[in-house]
Amino acid sequence: FSLALTIPVFLVSHLASQILGIMIPLPFGLSDKLFGFLLTTPIVVYGAWPFYIGARNGLRQGLLNMSVLVTLSVLTGYLFSVAAIFVFEGAVFYEAAAMLTTFVLFGHWMEMRSRRSTNQAIETLLKLAPAVATVIRAGVEVEVPTEQVAVDDIVVVKPGAKIAVDGIVVEGASSVDEGMIT
Repeated sequence: FSLALTIPVFLVSHLASQILGIMIPLPFGLSDKLFGFLLTTPIVVYGAWPFYIGARNGLRQGLLNMSVLVTLSVLTGYLFSVAAIFVFEGAVFYEAAAMLTTFVLFGHWMEMRSRRSTNQAIETLLKLAPAVATVIRAGVEVEVPTEQVAVDDIVVVKPGAKIAVDGIVVEGASSVDEGMIT
């Protein structure tokens, strides 16, 4: 949504005319400032909403997080531009507010996607861990749930078995399933 509105805001901006050397005619005889206002307002109100929530939560906790920075930057550019249309005559920065919102939203989306992938990979790894481990307690091999393996327990790993917990090889040699490592 934000990207779809940011592209035309950028294309009619003075920045695009300087970089691309083109002037795009505007519909309905709108000025570039009013066109930027109409398309940037939904981006600033709707697209940047997650950052406003994050900034509010951060400020309540006394933290200056990235959401505060993004909110401050977007609203400064947007509100100055609104004032430059309706209060005084001046340059507008709608493309900056729109592009900043869109780029940071894209980065946020990529981060969430990466986190989701990481969480799924960790869940898959946890499923590979065996439910029980064979430990030596009081000189006898006993099978216990993996969660009950304690520090300094000696874990017996049979050939081809999965290693239930981290540890140090005390004695012997064996081959093990390395699926969890790879």
